[in-house]
Amino acid sequence: MTIPIEKFRHRYSRRVLSYHVDRQNVVHNLWYFFYFEEARVEYIRQVGLPIDQGTFITHDKYFVVRNSCDYYAPALFDEDLTILTRISFVRNSSIGFEHWAMKQDGTPAAKAEHVFVHVDEKTDRPSRVPDDLRDMIRSYEGEHVAFITESDSATD
Repeated sequence: MTIPIEKFRHRYSRRVLSYHVDRQNVVHNLWYFFYFEEARVEYIRQVGLPIDQGTFITHDKYFVVRNSCDYYAPALFDEDLTILTRISFVRNSSIGFEHWAMKQDGTPAAKAEHVFVHVDEKTDRPSRVPDDLRDMIRSYEGEHVAFITESDSATD
C-alpha cells in the first residue's frame, strides 16, 4: 500500500490511552473518529481559521454528510500514533478531508475520509464554501487540493 505522505503537511500526535482499547488491547474502532476530529480541529487552526469557544456556534455552519474509515493494523495501548490530515477537495458547498493514522514504524493503522457541507445558517440548505476559506485552503495545501467546479462534477 502506497500512502502519498508528501501530500500531507499536517501531522498530529496522539498516544493510545487505556480507555481507548478494548478487551483485546487494540484501539476500539470508534476512537479513530475522535482522533481524526482532534487532528481536524488542529488542522483548521494551522490553515488560519480562528478557533475559540464560539467557533462551532457562531461561525460558518457545516454538516457532516459522510464518514468512512478503513482499518489496516491494530494500534495498541500506549502506542504513539501520528494522524496525517489534509483537505483533498473543495466543491461548491462541500469540503473533503482525508486522514491516515500511522503507527511509529510507518505502518498505517487506519484511513478515513469525511465530507462536510457548508450550509446557510438560517435555512440549513447547502451554500457555497466562502471564498476566504477557499483562499486559506489553497494557500495551505497548494497543488495537493482539488477545487472542483460544478461543471467538473454533476454532484454537490
